[in-house]
Amino acid sequence: MYSKLSDGGFMVAGYVARDAETKTTQSGKTLTTWGVAAAKVKKDDGNYETKWTNCQAWHDTARAAANIRKGDTVLCIGHMETNEYNGKTYKNLVVEFFCKMPNGAEAAMPTSQAGNNGAGISAEDDLSEFEELATGDLPF
Repeated sequence: MYSKLSDGGFMVAGYVARDAETKTTQSGKTLTTWGVAAAKVKKDDGNYETKWTNCQAWHDTARAAANIRKGDTVLCIGHMETNEYNGKTYKNLVVEFFCKMPNGAEAAMPTSQAGNNGAGISAEDDLSEFEELATGDLPF
């Protein structure tokens, strides 16, 4: 899925085709690149073609994106940048924000069944090591 935002930015969501690649430029800047299958478009012959979006992130966002792996589902928000190379035009989404989405059965499970990865608290959880705060008291 991809969408143009009202501020001129773009939002892309889809599956990652290969592990993200991280490089350090000669000037010491960190760059991470990955591709996202953003849409399937039906061609005239009835077959489908995958539309890919090349994503790139810089600096701190690049270091965080280095953990993106093949098969992950991601949501990326950024702006499009166009580059010319050897007479061909390339478009890249310069990512300012991204989020890896949970995959598979874990994403479909209620948080009480998702194990330690879930954010919810179930009735079976041992809460004895937590201190109960009186109304109005803040721990910080």
